[in-house]
Amino acid sequence: MVAGIAPLSRRYAPYKLAALVEVAEEYGFPAERVLRGTRLSKSQLDDPGTTTTIEQYLRAADNASALCDNPELPFGIGRRLHLSAYGLYGFALLCSPTVRDGFSLAVRYHSLATPIFSIRWRETAENFIWFFPDETATGLAPPLRRFLLAQQLSQHVTHVQDLTRASRHPRSITIAHEIPTCTARLYEERLSCPVEFGTQATEIFYEPSVLDERPPLTNRITLATLRESCERLIGGTKLGHGVAQAVRSVIMERAGEFPSMADVARELGVTARTLRRRLLDENLSFSQVFDQLRSELAIKYLTSSHFTTDDIAMLLGFSDASNFRKSFRRWTGKNPNEYRSRL
Repeated sequence: MVAGIAPLSRRYAPYKLAALVEVAEEYGFPAERVLRGTRLSKSQLDDPGTTTTIEQYLRAADNASALCDNPELPFGIGRRLHLSAYGLYGFALLCSPTVRDGFSLAVRYHSLATPIFSIRWRETAENFIWFFPDETATGLAPPLRRFLLAQQLSQHVTHVQDLTRASRHPRSITIAHEIPTCTARLYEERLSCPVEFGTQATEIFYEPSVLDERPPLTNRITLATLRESCERLIGGTKLGHGVAQAVRSVIMERAGEFPSMADVARELGVTARTLRRRLLDENLSFSQVFDQLRSELAIKYLTSSHFTTDDIAMLLGFSDASNFRKSFRRWTGKNPNEYRSRL
């Protein structure tokens, strides 16, 4: 099986795989059968140190589509995958000044979102249109491609509603395969619009006015923080396998808030005591991980942005610029202005 956009071996948080397993279990199919051949167990999906690959997701989706003859399944998975499930990638979209800006970020950082199909969008005088340029070139078997495409369409409809804070539905959808055995009626019911099959390309049509709406969490400073984090990730930083990296990921996903260890432990589904013990197994403490991440972000902001010292202090969660300057001197031996002036 070959996906069309990202290396099959790249590692991702298991949010999509967890959603697939949860929905399949609701339809009566145990996790071990869905995960057969993935070298994963259900308990691993709850472990904060677990990362997964697109290849593993494709294997599980293939298992689920073979096990379940209910065509509702992929739509249920898509509806479960709100933008909040995508970590800092989804949060960046929700913090964008307009839906148009959010969709531009969605395309730029799509490699962070466990992608199966590549995505693009365009505007015309009449419509805003999402499409999938490599959909027919993925090398996936037709049943699995149909399953994944139904999930993708459901995800897109869900994400537009997340970004617009409203029940905005597509005007229409065209799909580049023939009418499935479940007939078009299910697609139209689940996607809330007319659907045409057997077309040259799969496209989702919206009123263009949707692009000018404001997402629910619009915030310029938080967006700048998240963009920096996304750039860092797509620039080659590997997610890794350790608990320390899982902690870093949660902190970056909550950028601007900088959660406590108890908050991070809760997000990872463990107790603070368990998180402390697992970090000790890696010869680290939460404060060390937190401090190292803040020092890296501080240097990043100083070297690649126009932020003032006060801006950076706020972005990094310091109570005032004086405390930030003291910490920065501890990290680098220089105060922020000295560091920037010597670049």
